[in-house]
Amino acid sequence: MTTKVPNCRNCRSAMDEGWIADQGRHHSTVFEPKWIEGEPHHQRWMGIDWGITTKDAKQHAVTTWRCPRCGLLESYAL
Repeated sequence: MTTKVPNCRNCRSAMDEGWIADQGRHHSTVFEPKWIEGEPHHQRWMGIDWGITTKDAKQHAVTTWRCPRCGLLESYAL
């Protein structure tokens, strides 16, 4: 990411860049988090929920910053 490093709004320390993993089966990381416009649309077949479809919605990658001093997290959809 090429943006300026934010300072923590609680203690004014420089924050560390990272992201929050979406953990899948067998403790594997399956998805990079994204902000998706609108409400989720569930795919169902014969009463079984097969997950969520984005229905061509706008998506933005999410970057999360963590303060090493107080632990505050701030997430941004860029």
